[in-house]
Amino acid sequence: MIMGAAGSTVYYNLRLRHPTLDIPLIDYDLALLFQPMLMLGISIGVAFNVMFADWMVTVLLIILFIGNHFSNYLHNISTKYIYRIKDA
Repeated sequence: MIMGAAGSTVYYNLRLRHPTLDIPLIDYDLALLFQPMLMLGISIGVAFNVMFADWMVTVLLIILFIGNHFSNYLHNISTKYIYRIKDA
């Protein structure tokens, strides 16, 4: 079901063009560039999922998400101050 939805979305987006430029909406060169790293990440993720217990995978994902949250939060705070200084 997910594969069918993804396939129909790609088929629909194949014909779409950028609103102002004469280029396709999807950058296929960039998509091909991401593909090897995506496959590597999937392979590593499957291997780690087999090696680690379920609770350990959950704890590691929680740590990853909390770290990403605080990193983005600090970056947004610094960006907010930069824009406030520019507006003043």
